[in-house]
Amino acid sequence: MSQKTCPYCAFTRSWILRRAKRKCKRCRREWSEKRCPVPNIRSTETEWNHCIRVFLRERTVRRIIEETGIPHCRVERMMQHLRRCMTECLPHTFSGIVEMDETYIGGQRKNQHLHIRRIQGKRGHGTDKLPIVGLFSRNSGEVYVEVLKRKLDVKHIFTVIEERVQPGSILYTDGFKMYRGLKETLYVHEFVDHLQGEMVRGDIHTNNIEGFWGILKRKLGCIGGMRRQYLPLFVAEIVWKFNHRKVSLLEQEKLLLTLIRETKFGGRS
Repeated sequence: MSQKTCPYCAFTRSWILRRAKRKCKRCRREWSEKRCPVPNIRSTETEWNHCIRVFLRERTVRRIIEETGIPHCRVERMMQHLRRCMTECLPHTFSGIVEMDETYIGGQRKNQHLHIRRIQGKRGHGTDKLPIVGLFSRNSGEVYVEVLKRKLDVKHIFTVIEERVQPGSILYTDGFKMYRGLKETLYVHEFVDHLQGEMVRGDIHTNNIEGFWGILKRKLGCIGGMRRQYLPLFVAEIVWKFNHRKVSLLEQEKLLLTLIRETKFGGRS
C-alpha cells in the first residue's frame, strides 16, 4: 500500500484499484490521483490546456492527436464536450438594431443517394435541407444562431425573437412573408425586398448576418460531411469563435477552461 492521502477523510492508507484510482481503507471511498476537470473524461487539466490551444488554431482531430499525444477516442470525446459547452454559452439578449435572416444547410445534390437525386428538389424556401435562423446585433457585433429540426416554424421563430431580443428593438429582415407579422409585436420592423432587387435602403439591410452565413458555410465545407444530429455542435463552435473573435487566443483558452469546469453534463453524449 502506498502512502497517499484520501481527499475525503485525510487517511493515509489506501490501495490501488484501476486506471490510477485508489480506495481508502477507512471510508472505503474511491478517488483518483489524476485531477480531471471533466467527469467521465480521463484527461488532466494540462491535457485540456494543450488540446484547447491546438483546437483554437483551427486544427483537425488528427493534428490534435499528433501534437498532444492523446488517444484518438479521448480526443473525439474532448472535442464533442467542448462543442456541447459552446452550445450553452449564449450571448446576452440583443437590443438596438438587430438583423435577422435564415439559411439552409445540407450536402450538395450530386453527393446524395440516387433515390434522393431522382426527386425534383426545390431551392430556397421549401427545400429539404435543414433551416438555420440567425440574429446579428449591430451594437455588440455578436450573433445568435439556432438550428431548426425540420422546417421553418413561424411560432418558434417568434419565440426565439422574444427570448433573444429586447422589446422596443429595431429588427431588419428581408422581404420574406414570414416576418411581416413582426409589425404587430413590440418591435420596430423594417425590411428590404430582395425579390424586387432592393438590397439596401439607407441603413436598412441584412448584409452583416448574410456575411456570417458565408463564414459559416465555408467553415462547414472545410469540416466535410457530418450527421444531422451533430450539426448544432459544429454550428455552436463557429458561432462561439465568431463572437470571441476580438479576444486573444490566450483569453479564449481561459474562457473555455472555465466553461468546461462549469458545465454539469458528463463527457459522453
